[in-house]
Amino acid sequence: MLRSFQVTNHGSLAEAQQLRLAKGAGGPLAVPVTAVYGVAAAGKTSVIDALAQMRDAVLNSVSGWDPYAGPVRRPHLGFADRPTEFVAGFVAEGVPYTYGFRLDNADVVAEWLYTHPRSRKRIVFERRGDEVKIGPMFEAARYGVSALAPLLRPNALLLSLAGQLYAEALVPAYRWFAANLAVQQGDIDTDALAHDLGSHISRSPDNAARLLMLLRTADLGIEDLLVAAHDPMYADYLRDMDAEIAVLAGHLDHPEQILVERELSTVRAARDALYRRMVDRRGAALSLVHEGIDVPFELADESTATRSLLRVLPAMLEALDTGQVLAVDDLGVGLPVEETDRLVQLFQNPETNSRGAQLIYTTADRALIDRGNGRSQRTRTAVWQVRRARGASELTPW
Repeated sequence: MLRSFQVTNHGSLAEAQQLRLAKGAGGPLAVPVTAVYGVAAAGKTSVIDALAQMRDAVLNSVSGWDPYAGPVRRPHLGFADRPTEFVAGFVAEGVPYTYGFRLDNADVVAEWLYTHPRSRKRIVFERRGDEVKIGPMFEAARYGVSALAPLLRPNALLLSLAGQLYAEALVPAYRWFAANLAVQQGDIDTDALAHDLGSHISRSPDNAARLLMLLRTADLGIEDLLVAAHDPMYADYLRDMDAEIAVLAGHLDHPEQILVERELSTVRAARDALYRRMVDRRGAALSLVHEGIDVPFELADESTATRSLLRVLPAMLEALDTGQVLAVDDLGVGLPVEETDRLVQLFQNPETNSRGAQLIYTTADRALIDRGNGRSQRTRTAVWQVRRARGASELTPW
């Protein structure tokens, strides 16, 4: 669950801008759908890109950033010398957290992680430059984090290092970014699209059936999906991992639910990596059958609208199955507003969104916003608006 997100000096967002995604006293209830509306070039993409940048920093600052350069950031061009800051409030393994960090052109200036049991702030750690302070309630974590501190580069995040080296006290927050936050933005080539589709379909017959049902109801003329059988070199391993995933998924109500969820996300990630190796070796071999046409279509032959739908559906179904937060830039581009609205309703409907998944999307289509807000107070979309003012973007509630 994502409760709030704040960003300062990223893209077109110069001053601090906050997106709130929870409602009620103390914000305990997640809003299932949040729309960010604005005209072209207002700065909507900067909001989604900021989420992607924060996630990338947590997962890759240690292993993916140049150790001899400054932190990876994209400040407003008018304020390139000012720090960039990201702060997220979220719930991981049943515990509310606030995590944030501040970057300048050379180093990680500051980084902090707090928990909020019973609405009381407790420091997990605070970092200022080279100094790391462990909160008094987390003395048990002191040895593990202190052992990591000498290994930490000035341009890398402590949470990134702690998560990769499995410092127990920090793992829940790290895993939230790794397993519970997904971001879709920018163009996607047909090879990546085929990989995502094939991977989703191959995990379960139910996945293929749901995906095909949604494609048929979209009135795009699609009758069937054709996917080649698994490469024999990988088939047995994938089958065994799918069986293990099914067993773990059936034990999510176990008293040790947190440990089951950790193991499940680990096995899923390993399964995805194995599938990716198979696809790299021989391709995804995926095509679509259209009504009245004997020859299957390759993905490159499909319309922009069809590819747009094929791109977002697997990510949405994964989010609904696992309770993820999914952020999508320009949702439904190229699709009729009625079809895009049906996608949004998957998250608004408690029957299709039983695990508390959240959808955050940007749009320039006022008709989509108006449709979403014509519903009951319980299922309506929370809408935020982005406007340009004096060369920078501002985010305000609708």
